Amino acid sequence: MAKAQLGTSKYQAKKLKAAGLQKLKYYCQLCQKQCRDANGFKNHLASPSHMGRISNIQSSGEAKTLVDTYSSQFQSDFINLLRINHGTKKINANRFYQEYIQSKDHIHMNSTRWNSLTSFVKYLGKNGIVRVENPNEEEFNLEIRLIDQSQQQVKESREKEIKNDEELTVKLLNQKIKQGKEKDLESNASHSPPPPPPVTAVVSGPVKLSLKSKKKSVAPKLTSIFNQE
Repeated sequence: MAKAQLGTSKYQAKKLKAAGLQKLKYYCQLCQKQCRDANGFKNHLASPSHMGRISNIQSSGEAKTLVDTYSSQFQSDFINLLRINHGTKKINANRFYQEYIQSKDHIHMNSTRWNSLTSFVKYLGKNGIVRVENPNEEEFNLEIRLIDQSQQQVKESREKEIKNDEELTVKLLNQKIKQGKEKDLESNASHSPPPPPPVTAVVSGPVKLSLKSKKKSVAPKLTSIFNQE
């Protein structure tokens, strides 16, 4: 039997098979079973064992809990491997994802709440776990950098202190302005002039003064006609 030539699709398929790695979309996380192709995966989904597990999950109402568990484990494993392999260095998201899926026991993305690597990476960026560069680009152009949470906490703490200091400064300034206005009002009240005296009625027209004293009127002396001689 002829060997597959290096670099051909047949060679890659054999290499993946030897390493125990197949196409991710043909893996059933619930049953932890890897299928070789689309036909095998389809047959597995219709198998009694798989259908029985699905029925048990639906009847117990644990479907959402199971997805949340897979999502949490997927995120934890992804971040831990990123920290170990690259620290806070920048790396292409898709390239690192290829590193992540090298483990046969990794949690598959199709069992999580994220339907693509892009949505997962943007979720990490939104929650401040990684710094995403080229966030508007396609999946293969996304670059990520793990955020050092210890440094991030120090930075956030410092920013909070600065904000508190600024708020305190503004508060003290407003208090001093208020006190200054109150002192000005008190000072103006203490130096106000006394009220003017009451206004008396003024007689209009010239005033005449008389310096002459009035003479007493003397009655004329009466003589009797009988006393005449």
